[in-house]
Amino acid sequence: MRLRKKLFIMFVAALVAVIGLIAFAYPPMADRVIKTQLFSLARTVGLYLVHDLEQLPFSGDEAAFERSVDRQFEFVSTLAATTREFEVRKIVLLKPDRKVEIGHPDSEIGQDYSSHPDVVEALAGAPLQVVIETSASPDGSVETDADIVAPVLLQDGDKRAVEIKLDLSATLALLQARYRTIQVIITLGIVAAFGLLTAVLLMTVGGTVIRPILKVSGAMERVGQGDLEAKLGLERRDEIGAMAARFDEMVLGLRERFELSRYVSRSTFGAVKSRAEGGEGALVRKRRLTLFFSDVRGFTAYSEKTPPERVIAVLNRLLGLQEQIISAEGGDVDKFVGDETMAIFEDPAAALRAALRIRSAAEAARDELDGLRLGIGLHAGDLVEGDIGSPSMMDHTVIGDTVNTAARIQAAAGPGQILVSEELASLEGIEGAFDFFGSGSITAKGKSQPVAVRGLRGETRR
Repeated sequence: MRLRKKLFIMFVAALVAVIGLIAFAYPPMADRVIKTQLFSLARTVGLYLVHDLEQLPFSGDEAAFERSVDRQFEFVSTLAATTREFEVRKIVLLKPDRKVEIGHPDSEIGQDYSSHPDVVEALAGAPLQVVIETSASPDGSVETDADIVAPVLLQDGDKRAVEIKLDLSATLALLQARYRTIQVIITLGIVAAFGLLTAVLLMTVGGTVIRPILKVSGAMERVGQGDLEAKLGLERRDEIGAMAARFDEMVLGLRERFELSRYVSRSTFGAVKSRAEGGEGALVRKRRLTLFFSDVRGFTAYSEKTPPERVIAVLNRLLGLQEQIISAEGGDVDKFVGDETMAIFEDPAAALRAALRIRSAAEAARDELDGLRLGIGLHAGDLVEGDIGSPSMMDHTVIGDTVNTAARIQAAAGPGQILVSEELASLEGIEGAFDFFGSGSITAKGKSQPVAVRGLRGETRR
């Protein structure tokens, strides 16, 4: 057989194989990508709505709150109408009794969803669920719906569940048509170009169409898993570029909201989590805790003669050092106030160990901290824990005489000194386990009698 004929036969066989590969391998791959995109789109809509509902302020006015929720539902419907990528069949907010409190359409209000297992699970705290359903309509066409059910924890601590039913038929049809068009273009290009052009087109299609779509799908999946650093940055003037641009805008908005949450104290997050796990349990309660206060000695004079950038860097290093040790010992930093740290401990011994470790770490890093030293004071007693603030801005913290006394003890401590109230030092499990020295008293504002204090040297070696 002549080489030309052999090469021709080999090329035709390769061409047929490529066309066959496109005909049989491309559709399942495209179908998988489409399903992933539909799932990610539905999940993103659900996460976005749940996030906004949980951020709605609640001032006690139920009617105003319902209007706010209703506006959020309207926004999702408007978004669907604007993008034309999906339709909203219904959105409902369900109360713990499994009945619809607010709904679109209004006919859903009052409906009982007790027979819906996914709603029952969401009200019990199950995470967001997305189910893609395909069904035949009376006219014989196929409808693709997404059923999204997720728990919602409102700002006032109440639990709700939200169910969203989206019609993704338009999105599915659009994606399927787009992939069918791509498949036809690829096949015709291979047949028309023959030889080298065929290989070039295959590589081009892989790089300009499939990869960007998979990149969009992968980014959506990352956002669905909570990664808000996902970014596409695709500079394109087509549907994929428009979709990527909208995706980046959406993720930027989510990231901005997440960054704002960093400025809320960790104790506040703890209170929210506690209420989420135990219902509307104790917004205000009385507890017996150990208070830790520290303050940088000579900080005002230091900040006046030091460049601002250096002041902030050193202060952040010192505060970060304390927070790391306090957390490691089981404590919780309640707040930073300038160069002062306030923390709470359930275990008095852990509080004393944390104070000793912080002093040692600060002394070891004195050169790095420009010679700054801490004065530390500790006291234990009863206090009140609760949400303090205004309806629009709250902080979960502790207040009471124990807090004030601990602050006064700290104010009396010298650089590198740890002062402990006699009441704390004499507790069972503390006396004998730690090495105290000296015995004195300080005058505390609001106290009729001086407060007895002792210095803390270290732990007792046994």
